[in-house]
Amino acid sequence: MAHLSEKSSGEGASQSFAADSLAMGMLVMLAMTIIQRGVGFFRGIWICRMLDDSVVGQWAMALGFILLITPVMMLGIPGSLPRYTEHFRLRGHLKAFVRRLAMLTAGFTALFFVAVAFVPSKLAWFIFLEPQDTQLVYCVAAAVGAISAFYFVNELLSGLRQVRVVSLMQFVQSLSFTAIALAVLYGGYGLHAVILSFAVATSIALIPGLWVLCRGWSGVPVSEEPFKAPSMWRRLLPFAAALWAVNLLGNVFDLSDRYMILHFTPGGEVIGQAAVGQYHSGRIVPVLLISLGMLISGVLMPYLSADWENGNRQAVRDRMRRVLLAMSAVFTLGGAFSLLIAPWMFGTLLQGRYNDGLTLMPMAFVFCTWAAMVIVANGYLLVIEKGKLVALATGIGLTANIVLNALLLPVWGLHGAVVSTLCSHGIVMLGVWVAMSRTDFRFDRTLLYVSMMPATLLAGPWVAAASVLICMAASEHAREWTREAIDLVLAKRQQRSLA
Repeated sequence: MAHLSEKSSGEGASQSFAADSLAMGMLVMLAMTIIQRGVGFFRGIWICRMLDDSVVGQWAMALGFILLITPVMMLGIPGSLPRYTEHFRLRGHLKAFVRRLAMLTAGFTALFFVAVAFVPSKLAWFIFLEPQDTQLVYCVAAAVGAISAFYFVNELLSGLRQVRVVSLMQFVQSLSFTAIALAVLYGGYGLHAVILSFAVATSIALIPGLWVLCRGWSGVPVSEEPFKAPSMWRRLLPFAAALWAVNLLGNVFDLSDRYMILHFTPGGEVIGQAAVGQYHSGRIVPVLLISLGMLISGVLMPYLSADWENGNRQAVRDRMRRVLLAMSAVFTLGGAFSLLIAPWMFGTLLQGRYNDGLTLMPMAFVFCTWAAMVIVANGYLLVIEKGKLVALATGIGLTANIVLNALLLPVWGLHGAVVSTLCSHGIVMLGVWVAMSRTDFRFDRTLLYVSMMPATLLAGPWVAAASVLICMAASEHAREWTREAIDLVLAKRQQRSLA
């Protein structure tokens, strides 16, 4: 271990970024996420009410492109921060590591702006199927710039295990976007203003993260040994390449069905945009599970990395198994409750305008739950530096999605696109389980329950709820963890009574 300078390794420095515990981090994240997703749900409903379904389809394409291009154009570099922040902090080289990654991030963002300046009409056609509306592309570019900075700061704070600050940033972004977007819509503005609202809200959300970093950065330990950049790149680049491939394939996977609906639905661009709007409405609630899976993965990754760096390999596997089982059960129950109230929501809040979205909602809940669990499970393979297996599984699923959409969309229309996406997500999940089982993560009945509980939503909400109870009662791991939790609660109560 490198010797750390006395100036930076004192008590104050060690506390400059005191890590939140995993339990505290999860609790804070879940509490903030419940509020944040409630706000997001309200925002999504009102955007659907205030815009035509074709414009809603354009907004869905714009947001999808922003979230797709940002990690892809960064080549996976900022995404390496949660995995390697602890590694370089322990060696006293965190500042040098972060400085190099920040410069690369700024450079990649500048290159994107140059591309927008030179080929705006081509990007407008690719995103919106409207090459003449280049102003929309400039709005998207502003949003990409803001989300790039947000992405870097968010990943760095995640690596430092500052879960409360990360949750606050995401909450501020969601709340600010809701307030600004609804204000501009009520003011009579359209899609351009909504996209710019997203950019402004994301910039506002940077403030708490930057404040925490500025306050604690001077206390980060610094090694007296020189930083060896070539060694860092040799360790980082394979991981970043695998993460980049995963992000690229995953985001293309997520957008592929919408692009095929837009470009291959008979009747022209307006019919295609309306079909995307119907699809978007059916995913308003289910897609929240994917967002929650991304948040859980972001919280979990630094803790798994810390355990792995300290040699606690079995702790990594145990934590992952517990999280996956809890996610499957909770998400399935949440989906069942949502399906019970969906007819009222679509009939009243959405004014009966999105009946196709209501029909596809059960399948959307199944594949969104699978996708969320895969996002979290990918963290295990990334921590053990087997990210290429994640990319392989995602690539197979993407290929299956395109082929199935090409076959089923002309025959079954929007329903065919949803069935294709459902089957493809199942293929990806199976591929990830196989990859994990080949890297010392035992496939057992608990993982089988994890996989099957969401699928019971296709049989109806009451069947799904009963299936969760049966699976949790039958799972050996669930019973063991329940006993441990009860013993822990009783022990704490006994300690308080003795005190």
